Amino acid sequence: MGNDRYNAVVVGAGPAGVTAALSMAKNNLSVALIERGKYPGCKNMTGGTIASMPFSQILPEYWKIKDIPLERRIVSDELWLLDNDSAVRMGFTGKKFGMAPYNKHTVLRYKFDRWYADQAIKAGAKLFCSSLAVDLVYHKTGPLAKKVDGVILEGGDVIHADVVILAEGAQAALTQKAGLRKRLKPNEMTLYVKEVLELPAERIEDRFNLERGEGASIGMIGFPTSPGIGKGGIWTNKDSLSVIVGGYLNQISGKGLNPLGLLERFKGHPLVKRLIEGAKPIKYMGHIIPKGGFKKIPTLVDDGIIVVGDAAEMISGRRGMDLAMITGQFAAESVAQACALDRYSRDILASYEERVKGSFFYQNMKKGKSTEAYFNKHQDSDFLITKAMNDFGYKYFEQNLDSDKSNLLKMLEELINMQPLSKSAKDVLFGLQNWGVL
Repeated sequence: MGNDRYNAVVVGAGPAGVTAALSMAKNNLSVALIERGKYPGCKNMTGGTIASMPFSQILPEYWKIKDIPLERRIVSDELWLLDNDSAVRMGFTGKKFGMAPYNKHTVLRYKFDRWYADQAIKAGAKLFCSSLAVDLVYHKTGPLAKKVDGVILEGGDVIHADVVILAEGAQAALTQKAGLRKRLKPNEMTLYVKEVLELPAERIEDRFNLERGEGASIGMIGFPTSPGIGKGGIWTNKDSLSVIVGGYLNQISGKGLNPLGLLERFKGHPLVKRLIEGAKPIKYMGHIIPKGGFKKIPTLVDDGIIVVGDAAEMISGRRGMDLAMITGQFAAESVAQACALDRYSRDILASYEERVKGSFFYQNMKKGKSTEAYFNKHQDSDFLITKAMNDFGYKYFEQNLDSDKSNLLKMLEELINMQPLSKSAKDVLFGLQNWGVL
């Protein structure tokens, strides 16, 4: 392995890394794909869904590929503002989303990532599993200049490459070693736990009002992580449910919240309990997600190195997995250009940064750049929004003996007593951005 040299070495076989490896291999570049787990996906987690539009640009009509491990095509997408015994529901169900080219599919990462990496291998990439990249190799290009020239694996093996693509996830140890990103603080990351619950397909379809093969996604805020900021959710798979809950790491720790306890509390909510009744737990996992936001986007390129996916803080609202794939594709295109020129300096690889900054998700991240700071300052925002909306719901739908005007005045009075109206308006605005609605 130490004598091998590649056009590119990719660290991390998640969606970003595999996309980069697959795209480069298709362009006849030599690629080494490094994965620390026993197989791709064994350490990865998502809610989760894969968006059809960006994935189709990588693998056109991917849903027709034999043996692709897709779970269900999502036709129903909802957001619940969940209180102790009630919920205000917002959502949309569209049958067109259940027809090709679809909108998104649910996937299980321990199945999907393994299959996806196989596509990169078939295209010509070499996959090295159970391999932890612990450091970078440098090559001097001048008296005071150097470029990244490969990686050092745990155990001492060296893999040389013209370009190193770091797709190593939220912790991003090598990205930090390269001086491209600082270590994330607890208020700049979220911790999520997930349980996969086995349930027969016909029960899933009955409980979620679905036709055969259709799927539903339900995101929930308020109760799941109260009194902190976070989310819960349920995703339907073929014959299982993915149940997640989590929030900002500093709030979970500071408020004495136990992630497993939050999961059990969430599963015990009367509106959640009936959806998962009789389901059998078959898998449990946890995952860190970077939430530093736009202001914490690291240096994306340097001489011989590119950062993609979670390592690059590419998270916008509810979207992460598809953005990881897009950044992987961007990186592959930039490396192909660099290889054609046989030049791997920062100014050449900067075309990757230009692609990212010209993307729709970069603009979305820029628009919501204050969201993370706001929710760490106002940690009761989710709770207050949810409580107010559910209280309104009870009063609005209650068949009492008061006039409509009287009921409205009472609701406004309670809201004003809770906090200033301007603060409530800000809570809603930042909440919509945080939930991926705006």
